[in-house]
Amino acid sequence: MKIFSRSNIFILVHFFCWLILTLGVLYSHPADWGDNVPREFYIRQNVLLIILIIVFYLNYNLLIPYLLIKKTVVWYILVVLAIVAGCAYLTNIINEVFDLNRMPFPHPHGGPNRHHINTFVPGMIVLIIGLGITVSFIQKWQQEVILRQQLEQEKITTELTLLKAQINPHFFFNTLNTIYSYTLSDGDVARTAITNLSKMMRYVLYDAAGKQTPLSKEIAFIKEYVELMKLRISKKTSLLLQVQEQPKEMLVAPMIFLPFIENAFKHGVSGVNEGHITIQIIQDDNSVELLVNNTVYETRSAGEDKSNGIGITNTTRRLELLYPGKYKLQTGLNSKNEYEAKLKLLI
Repeated sequence: MKIFSRSNIFILVHFFCWLILTLGVLYSHPADWGDNVPREFYIRQNVLLIILIIVFYLNYNLLIPYLLIKKTVVWYILVVLAIVAGCAYLTNIINEVFDLNRMPFPHPHGGPNRHHINTFVPGMIVLIIGLGITVSFIQKWQQEVILRQQLEQEKITTELTLLKAQINPHFFFNTLNTIYSYTLSDGDVARTAITNLSKMMRYVLYDAAGKQTPLSKEIAFIKEYVELMKLRISKKTSLLLQVQEQPKEMLVAPMIFLPFIENAFKHGVSGVNEGHITIQIIQDDNSVELLVNNTVYETRSAGEDKSNGIGITNTTRRLELLYPGKYKLQTGLNSKNEYEAKLKLLI
């Protein structure tokens, strides 16, 4: 149970506001009375306080939500005027009962002010109604802000789920294509590839199901993927994977690096020409950076290029949602006509 929940804070704020108002009402007698304040004055002030409380919560819980907020402003004004007039009339009756109208109150110029009480009560009623309107509209505004935030969060969560749902089949489709090619030529290699794929599937289905995963598991997944991709590259393609043997424990979004590594194997491998793929993962205290560099071969079909673009596009959108203002992404060809991808996450 939260001690400082929204409802508890709401109750405490109301309690202390009424406590302050109570002290103000009870001790608002003329200074020249000193300690000789008649008992009737305190009775009358307590009755006034009860009236103020009733008016406040009547206005706050009924009049504002059912009249003012529902755009029946004219009716609201008429009811408020009736309440002010009724409270002023009721106060006069109370003053007559306790004989307070005949008690002299100090006047700024020294003379008696017999209308002090009569003008004080309507002013307090108007003040209380104004406070009720202010508090009600502030709460309504806060509720709308919270609702918008919840809807935005739900939208983001739904979008991320859809993006991950698109990335995972895309990843398995590419991997299964690689394994299929070996089932026709080398059964032993295909069996090894299936074993590696089963480990990767376990990560995707369980570890990558949440919003974040330990970097060490993400790196282990990348290593498995690279081992699997080694099966499809020839000796003409040099491959370098550099990661820390014992990475610092930090949490990252699952499979956030994979599309850039996938892209390197799709466009950086040729069975005829020499090429290279370099993958580096660098850490410091509050960031992790992926560097991918590969030779580019323009030998892909339009369908393959479109399929590959899904992963990069979805990952870019995931970065915008998960790391707003906390990531740097650079992709493109360098001066050597090699493709480079640099992704830095601030953790």
